[in-house]
Amino acid sequence: MTETVKGHLIAPQNSTKHAAELTLGSNGFIILKSEAHQYQCQLDAVTLSDALGSMPRNMTFASGWVFISSDGNKLNTWINRHSKTPLLVRLERNLLLICLATVVTALTAYGLYVYAVPKAAKWVASHLPVELSRELGEQGLTMLDEMGFEASKLEQKEQDKLQLRFDDLINKLKEQGVEFTHPPKMTLRFASDGANAFALADGTVVLTDAMVKLANEKLQLEGVILHELGHVHKEHVMTNLVQTAILSITAAMVVGDSSGISDTLTSIAVIGGGLTYSRIHESEADDFAAQQLYSWHQSTEPLATLFEKLHKQQPVDLPGWASTHPALDDRIETLRHYQPPPQPTAH
Repeated sequence: MTETVKGHLIAPQNSTKHAAELTLGSNGFIILKSEAHQYQCQLDAVTLSDALGSMPRNMTFASGWVFISSDGNKLNTWINRHSKTPLLVRLERNLLLICLATVVTALTAYGLYVYAVPKAAKWVASHLPVELSRELGEQGLTMLDEMGFEASKLEQKEQDKLQLRFDDLINKLKEQGVEFTHPPKMTLRFASDGANAFALADGTVVLTDAMVKLANEKLQLEGVILHELGHVHKEHVMTNLVQTAILSITAAMVVGDSSGISDTLTSIAVIGGGLTYSRIHESEADDFAAQQLYSWHQSTEPLATLFEKLHKQQPVDLPGWASTHPALDDRIETLRHYQPPPQPTAH
């Protein structure tokens, strides 16, 4: 059984239209008739334009002439019956496969985000030159000066005592086999915005005068120093920098262009990922401090009490999704219910 489809022809390198008619055979044979050109061949010998919904597919013959149908549905139906549909097209038309591919893609992205990126970042950070961390640490101190941090206003005797306590903690950790890629050191700063403590890329632990005064019990100050040493031990600063770089590059590749919208989407992806990883790092540092406090003093209460003091100073917590730290209430609860990891039994 044959079918007829009317349309027009366009000659090679010419825009003139010529009335034409296609005779479509049941065996996939095509007969092209036009006053300007005639041709016969099998469907396999014709180049078809991509299928876009119900739009008619153009046929380009070996002679270079192009047939454009005036009855797209009829021609498309005949083509679908007699052509070998490419695998990609068949997959695109299969709703179940599309849904399955979406789920697999989402799970893969989640796995990369949760497991692959942190592990890759940690590996890269551990292999970066020590000189880079040292340079970033020096830049960090310079930035503190530019941000208004000043030299400590504590009495020199108190500063010397704090340095001795810091050195004692480092020695105790080394005796327990805790290793540091960058030798930890401490610096004291005065800041007008309250109690704070943080670690820099080169292993420097920064304590503000307000934090020293707030942690007015020996073990509270020990707890906050141990928390920051946890960041140094696990190289969180460098790891976070590498993770941010990975997220930036990945987001830029996914979004593609450099328009304002794509820049915004990229920033959201990077900031969102960075906040998640920062919260994980804070929890790891809490766990490091808790492990040492429990091992030495059989209690994590001093650090929990210090967090309560900080909470009273800063009673408004950001929502969990918008904060670089886990909620203080959650951290306090975790510390008070801390259980040391089981020790391996000797055989």
